[in-house]
Amino acid sequence: MGRFDNYIENITPDIHNKTKSYISTNLAIFEPEDFIIDKEICFDDYHFIVLFTTPPPAKIDKKPRQFKKGNLVSFDPGACLTVLSTGIHKYPVKYFDITIKRDFFQPVASEISRTNEVKFKRIETTFSYRLVEAIVNFQHEVLNFGSSYPMMVDSISIQVAVQLLREINGDSNIFREKALRDQQSVNRAIDYMQSYYNGPISIEDICQIVHLSPHYFIRLFKQHTGQTPYQYLMAIRIQRAQEMLEKSHYSMGEVAALCGFVNAGHFATLFKRCIGVAPSEYRRHKRGWR
Repeated sequence: MGRFDNYIENITPDIHNKTKSYISTNLAIFEPEDFIIDKEICFDDYHFIVLFTTPPPAKIDKKPRQFKKGNLVSFDPGACLTVLSTGIHKYPVKYFDITIKRDFFQPVASEISRTNEVKFKRIETTFSYRLVEAIVNFQHEVLNFGSSYPMMVDSISIQVAVQLLREINGDSNIFREKALRDQQSVNRAIDYMQSYYNGPISIEDICQIVHLSPHYFIRLFKQHTGQTPYQYLMAIRIQRAQEMLEKSHYSMGEVAALCGFVNAGHFATLFKRCIGVAPSEYRRHKRGWR
């Protein structure tokens, strides 16, 4: 709990004692039974409020706001919130209060947006059942298993962070732009493989062309094509070999060299694995030889 002490200290004891708390190393989710009234709270980390009821009016950095039930409110580190007194004795209260460590949230946001700048397009937006489901999954894990399975907690925490980003930036171009960039990267990689399939292409060579890390590129390529880059390259080489076997008089060793295989044995093994027959049998069949 130590990593969230600064925030918890802002919660008055009478409210904190009645608050359900679910806390891990990087993510904390609270379910209070009341609002902290007329006290400015400034956030060290990324902060979110999921509202199931209409809250009292508030100020964000001295600017008045009236948030609505059914909405998600987001705060950058350094933002300050004050919930105002209205004279009404009791508001119906139902909300999630979420805090995510900035050194955990920023890499997740960077992975999605492919930029180091984390910027929310909107302060307030509607939220979906998918976000609530991710929150409930986190609560269940912490409540039942605590920190016994840190990988599971981190995995669900990432899901919560990603879903928050999707909700906040749902109508922006950030995800469409990323999808376009990713598709362009895959297309450039395919063009490169089709042009230089007969050479000693490596993952590092392709990643220099598309300006992506090998780990990210391999995962991205498989998402878009259903194959690893190696499998895709081998398919190109096999296809070119089929064409040569059908239309040329090159020897097996020459076909292997011209299509980028290590040697004739390597070529024959992969060809039979993919096509089902040896290269020599394939040539005889296609040319009607006996």
